[in-house]
Amino acid sequence: MLNTDLNFNSVRKGIGLLFLVLLLGVFWYTAMEDLSLLDATYMTVVTISTVGFKEVQPLDTSGRIFTLILIIAGLTVMTYTLGAVGRVVIEGSIQRYLGRQRMMREVEKLKNHYMVCGHGRMGAILCEELQREGVDFVVIEGDPLVAEKLVEKGYLVVGGDATEDAVLDKAGVGRAKGLVAVVSNNVDNLYITLSARQMSRQDNPGLYILSRATDKSASEKITRAGADRVISPYAIGGMRIVQALLRPTVYDFVDVATQSSGMDLMFEELTISEGSKLDGMAIRDSGIRQDYDVIVIAIKKPSGRMVFNPGPEIVMQVGDQLIVLGDRNQMKRLESTIL
Repeated sequence: MLNTDLNFNSVRKGIGLLFLVLLLGVFWYTAMEDLSLLDATYMTVVTISTVGFKEVQPLDTSGRIFTLILIIAGLTVMTYTLGAVGRVVIEGSIQRYLGRQRMMREVEKLKNHYMVCGHGRMGAILCEELQREGVDFVVIEGDPLVAEKLVEKGYLVVGGDATEDAVLDKAGVGRAKGLVAVVSNNVDNLYITLSARQMSRQDNPGLYILSRATDKSASEKITRAGADRVISPYAIGGMRIVQALLRPTVYDFVDVATQSSGMDLMFEELTISEGSKLDGMAIRDSGIRQDYDVIVIAIKKPSGRMVFNPGPEIVMQVGDQLIVLGDRNQMKRLESTIL
């Protein structure tokens, strides 16, 4: 960045010097050689550019000496300016190339990351939230200008069409934890879902695919293509508006608990894995409420059955997903100590 700034300063300096040389030449030819403004400008430009056109009028000795000086000064300044411009272009291209190569190496190292296909209005909000949560993610964007702006924001970006297998492969579909298809076009989201599911079926069968759809018909098709979940922004927006209208206090509470930028209170899902201290333990004996001040709202069993408001006698097992509510820091302590 420092070298680029210096090169731009050199370009500005060279243009300024070139302008001064032009002014000096025009002033001399009008004042000392009695040329019109147009003829003086013509003589100055012809002299500096060394194109070899004839003089407007014969010059005396002083005029020839000045013209020689003007040629040397003009060539020097033009060489300096063009060199600075060349450095800006070449170094900028090299820096962008090296930056892309470095970024692709970072993408290749990622595992259990998320892939965001499309950076429209939904994609922008999604990326901001993922960045705020501190999780690894890669954006696939087909518009080069948008991709360049995303790189400037510090995102990892793979340029190209997310419907193409090669682009999904570059973004690490075989190593990713989840993929979100939020392109505005239902057909593109369908193709992305289908391609990602087929590509990950063998090497990454657990890939979680979330897709956007604008209507029920498209939602059903995308689900059949392999999406784990399909969301309609219009349906969600409508339901939230109804909640805000009929149950404003409940809406405010859920909004605070689900916004990562809100208070430290948050909902979270925690999975009981092999070796967890909670395996085979009843809720009342786990100390989750007493020691961590975390409330178990529900338990999702491996079969998919959801147990709401589980009683203290409910026994937790490997594979159970706990839906909990509590303080952010306590949640992290719980996850790091007994899960």
